[in-house]
Amino acid sequence: MVDNFSIILTHALMGLALWRLLYRDDLDHEVGPRALWQQRRDGEPAGKDVSGDA
Repeated sequence: MVDNFSIILTHALMGLALWRLLYRDDLDHEVGPRALWQQRRDGEPAGKDVSGDA
């Protein structure tokens, strides 16, 4: 009984983590690490497109 519970619990937590990762807004576009750091430093929203492509 405990073995089944631990397997179900770990798989459910991995599924929840995958679900949250797949629906992040920042996965829709690529921003380099330096541009992302500069945006955070300057207080701009992280979702803003730096490359100029609309």
